[in-house]
Amino acid sequence: MFEATTQLYSNKYIADFAKFIRKQIKDIFGDVLGNAFLPFIEVGFWVLILFLIDLILQKTFGSLIGLLAKYSKINWIKKFYSHKVFRTLFHFVTVWILTEINPYVFQKYHIIDKVADKLIGLLVIIIIISFIFRVVDAIIDIKDEEESHTTVGIRTFGQMFKMFVAFFGALTFVATLIDTEISQILTVLGALTAVVLLIFRDSILGFVSGLQIATSKSIKVGDWISVSKYDVEGIVKEINLAVTKIEKFDKTVSTVPTYDLISSEVTNHSWMAATNTRRIKRPIYFNVNSFQFCDQEMLKKFGKIDLIKDYIETKLEEIRVSNKMVMNKQYIINGRQLTNIGVFRKYVENYLASRNDISKSDTIMVKQLELSPQGMPLEIYCFANTSEFIDFERVQSDVFDHLISASKEFELEISQPFIYPNHD
Repeated sequence: MFEATTQLYSNKYIADFAKFIRKQIKDIFGDVLGNAFLPFIEVGFWVLILFLIDLILQKTFGSLIGLLAKYSKINWIKKFYSHKVFRTLFHFVTVWILTEINPYVFQKYHIIDKVADKLIGLLVIIIIISFIFRVVDAIIDIKDEEESHTTVGIRTFGQMFKMFVAFFGALTFVATLIDTEISQILTVLGALTAVVLLIFRDSILGFVSGLQIATSKSIKVGDWISVSKYDVEGIVKEINLAVTKIEKFDKTVSTVPTYDLISSEVTNHSWMAATNTRRIKRPIYFNVNSFQFCDQEMLKKFGKIDLIKDYIETKLEEIRVSNKMVMNKQYIINGRQLTNIGVFRKYVENYLASRNDISKSDTIMVKQLELSPQGMPLEIYCFANTSEFIDFERVQSDVFDHLISASKEFELEISQPFIYPNHD
């Protein structure tokens, strides 16, 4: 009862104020322009009033909310303000005032009444769509700062939701504009389903891929990934509905279809970075012609190398015991013997284990690979105690600088590819 009474008095005040404005316009412009132009002057006056009301709301309350966002510690207030969500709310106030005065101003004129109803309806649709878009963008921005796996799902779902809002908003807009039912427009679109699916194919695939990425927690913004299909490696900057932006290490940005992050091979290096270790896996090629059994002079020399001194002593004792029954000891091939490549392999293992920048809790392995035209590869496999790009490269370079130089002490020859002379 109270609400009905309040509404009645409110309508009465609006009606009286509208009559007062109409009378003032007639008194001022009636004799000059005639009655034919008075409706347009009255409508223009109210449009100007509504524009000024909206401007005052934006400047007054907008400034207050701006100060609140500036000094507030609540992140969502800052994001909602930066994405102009509150500004859209003020537009709703203006539209509400427009709706209230409509029966007492625009509906008083035969031609203007239908146009006014339609324009108000279209304006409401535009503001609602704008409000939803800005709220979704603010939420996505808030989640982006977290750099979590849910960010991908929120961004993907948000963009898909915006597409649905835009689609049905456009249908409502057209239906309002041409005075028809949305169901009739949907009936026509139903016959064009194949065309619609073709148009939104990438978006649908991207939406599904985004949900899969979010649920599997395989990739998130900020991860360092490699996409083998496109030979792209870099940091994920953005995962959208259709494309994913990857900033490569040369500061260029590549885009790949989001659904390819699921359908093709993607290596996520951030899991490695989280452990603060990074694998070193690289071979050194040796000329097999430099391989030989160790004679007494070589063994004496190797016995002075601190990293393998104990190893040499232990092996020599094992070989001495093992070779007691050998008949022709003058031939070095008879019985067990140490080789320079074998001793070097043990030296590499001990050298890697002695370095503080090589992880002791991960695998340290030195293995021979299959012979190739370049020689016999000796692969170094271990993990550096850093995942930082520059520090890792420094550690890896230090390791191989030392090993390549140390191989000469074992009378080993590094293979180099033959470069044909230029006859041009």
